[in-house]
Amino acid sequence: MLDKKKLRIQQKERLVEFVGVPRQTEENNLRRQLFHSSQWQQAQVIAVVLSTAFELDTQPIIQKAWDEHKVVVVPKIMDHQMQFIAINADSMYTRAAFDIKEPTSNHTFNAAAIDLVIVPGLAYTISGQRLGFGAGYYDRFLAQYTGNSVALALSVQMLAVLPVEQHDQKVAHIITV
Repeated sequence: MLDKKKLRIQQKERLVEFVGVPRQTEENNLRRQLFHSSQWQQAQVIAVVLSTAFELDTQPIIQKAWDEHKVVVVPKIMDHQMQFIAINADSMYTRAAFDIKEPTSNHTFNAAAIDLVIVPGLAYTISGQRLGFGAGYYDRFLAQYTGNSVALALSVQMLAVLPVEQHDQKVAHIITV
């Protein structure tokens, strides 16, 4: 089995190369499944990342949440900790490390009030194991989070097994094609 570092490189390449109609079809299918899930329908506060170019596009998720009058919060790294910031159509953004878009606001949202976290990652197993980006922010968050967590996994992100360490946290629900 590959180590995590090599697997991250491989998965980023697979995501960059997965383009066009097949990818768009899968992304639309995953979002449709999310919107029909009980986790989404029952949630009033949704945590989701502002996606980068190679990740599943989260803008339609954010827009759907706003259309349904849900609160949307996104992660922001502040003092080496992941905090969540509420956003709306008027929010302003800046580029942070690794070209990640973050809100300029530093007004943190109470993470205990988040109903559903859509967890990003590079790879997943059907049992909920996840290969993240390597900084450990979501593992630390999920270790103490008691709400619902879900990941939207494109076909190229689903693997039979992943290298797992003791600190790695599972995602409660994997939505895949």
